[in-house]
Parts: sequence; structure tokens; C-alpha cells
Amino acid sequence: MPKNILNNHVFSVFDIDYTLKRYPDKHNQELRAWDAADIYLLNTLSPLLSEISNLCIINDNFGALTVPLAALNPLCYGDSWMSRKAIEINCKSNQILTPLTFDENLDTLTHNHQPPDCVIGRIPKSTSQLIYILKTLNTWLNDNTLLMFAGMDKHLSRGQYDQLEKYFGPSNYLPGVKKSRIWQARCNKKLIVSIPEYTKVIIPEHTLTLTSHPNVFSRNKLDIGSRFFLNNLSRIPIRDQVADMACGNGVLGLAYLRKHPNTHMVFCDESFQAVESTELNLRYNAPQATAHVYADDGLKQIEQGSLDLVLCNPPFHQQHTVSTDIAYSLFKDAYRALRVGGELWIVANRHLGYHIILKKIFGHCTTEVGHQKFCILRSLKSSSKSSIH
Repeated sequence: MPKNILNNHVFSVFDIDYTLKRYPDKHNQELRAWDAADIYLLNTLSPLLSEISNLCIINDNFGALTVPLAALNPLCYGDSWMSRKAIEINCKSNQILTPLTFDENLDTLTHNHQPPDCVIGRIPKSTSQLIYILKTLNTWLNDNTLLMFAGMDKHLSRGQYDQLEKYFGPSNYLPGVKKSRIWQARCNKKLIVSIPEYTKVIIPEHTLTLTSHPNVFSRNKLDIGSRFFLNNLSRIPIRDQVADMACGNGVLGLAYLRKHPNTHMVFCDESFQAVESTELNLRYNAPQATAHVYADDGLKQIEQGSLDLVLCNPPFHQQHTVSTDIAYSLFKDAYRALRVGGELWIVANRHLGYHIILKKIFGHCTTEVGHQKFCILRSLKSSSKSSIH
């Protein structure tokens, strides 16, 4: 491995070197598993560590916060399955044996544990998720408990910062360091906050009512890519064993079930809130359906060669990083999970060039329908051997 790649895995903080990798780490290895905001937050926290006996960490992306602070046995919350996997892998690779106290549901975490002395974390991309976190923390923490959230300046907005004062307590921000920022706040128990209600979107043409948790993609409306896919749902073949991969709130799979209720459907997403939303939507929209919903990185839990059809509106972001790596991994998962003769149907922005990746994996790819922004791509598994490994 090139020396510069190795250096990108060495994370130095508190005069200790750690090895940290992103998940998945097979591609774009030049990307680090931390940034200046992680280092700024840890250095700011360092003088306070002797006073902290109970710590909570929110939204650690890959373990840059959890690994150096593991000796404190922190309570950890995050909505990303891949972030949780990265933290587990990085703890193991750094010989950290302290069991993680990690909960993918913040409500469960706050109900099952005593309030910590301090909360640190990364500012989430979604403002609705930030509001949900702040409200939940305010109802749990003791008055005047310190909160420190960090992020890179290019990802932050004044509108996000204003939520701290509104839903958590008195706030201020520290001077910027290497284009990163720390927001501080103290819990004000006199604030009257209520946990936000989940949003509902009605899609009358498919008789669907969809509920979405705060961190779910396009929670307030049907995104235009999914709408384009649903407008062409009649083109999709009728099959028995089908998966909605990277399902979000389950819209593609649920619409398919509306047309073909005898289908056995698998829903998967790396967002725990997406999985919870899909479970709610299944119970409401298709209570008799035979379906399995789970959180994972793609279809890795699915038996090889067991699916007839995979539907997907693939993500092209991991946190704030724009990347086709996640889609690449998802497409390889789909190939492995499909039986010979099975098909992958995706909707995607034209500019992402997914047809090139699909041709490498499946051997071919056809554009079934498209317009100036989106296209629907189809790949058929014609043999059991992928064109790429």
C-alpha cells in the first residue's frame, strides 16, 4: 500500500497514534476517517476530561471521537449502521476491549441510562435530525449540562446554530480552527420542548401514506427520483423474491407491493431511522405482506442467488462526502444476491454515470427510460460470475 495511504490511516491525538479507517474502506482510501472538527473537539474537551465521569457521544462518523475516549465507556448514539460498523472495527484494530454502549435509538438510550455529565458529537447534516437530537437531549439531561457539537464550516449554517438556543439552551460558538467550528450550549430545563412528530407524505396515485423519522431522506415529500421511478413502475417485471435496497421510508418496495401483493419483499437501509420508518409504513400500508426489514450495508445478509429482482434509488453521499463508492458496493451486493436471470432496476441522476459501473459488474446495462435529469437503468444477471471482483 502506498505510503501516503498508510499515513491517511494514522490518527494522532492526546499524544497517542491510532489507526482509523472509514467504512467501507475498499475504495477512496485517500479519504481520512476524521477531519479538523474531530481534532478541534477532542483538544477542546481534553482539559475537561478529569471532571467528566459520564460522557455521551453523538454522531461519531467513523470512531475518531469514540476510540480515543473509549476508556470513559461513553454512551454512543448514531443513526448510521456504517458509522457504527466503522467504530466497532476501529476499536478492535486499536485493541480497545471496552464494550461499546451504543444505541441506534436515542429515545431508548435516554430512557435506559442516567444523564451524562457532558455530551459531545458531530452536527448532523439534517436540520430536522438536529432538532430531534436537541429536544431529546433537553428532556434527558440535567440543567446546565454542557453540550459541544463540532463540524466543518462549509457544512454549517446560521439556521442550524439557532436551533441550539431554541431547543436546548444558551449557546455560543468558539473561534474557527482549520475551517472547523465548535458550538457550545448549556441545557436549560425551563425550555418547553416536545419531541417532534414524524412527517407524513400521501401518494394518492399509489394509495400510500408514508411516515418518516427526522433523519430519513426526503422525509417531507416524495423525491423527484422516486417519483420518476414510480411513474414507470409498470415497466418493472413481476417477480416473487424482491428487494428494495437503500429503501429510505420504503416507498419503492411498498408501491411495488401495492401492484403485486403476493411478492416476498426485503427492505434494507443503513439508516436505523429509515428501517423504523419502513416498518411503520409496512404495518400501515401493507399489513398482510410477507416482508423482512433490516439495517445493514446493502444486501450482505441475503443468501447468494436468492433474489429475482432488486429495486434501488442509490445514495451518493456518505455524511457530507459525495461519492459513488456506496452505490458501487450496493450494485455488487445486488449482483451476488440475484439469481441468474434476476434483474437490478435503479433510478439515478444521469450525471453520475452509473451505467459504466453496472456494465463492469453485470457485463451490460440498458437505459429503460430517461429524461434530462434522471434515468432508469436495468441490468440482467446472465451468469453467476461477476465481471468484477
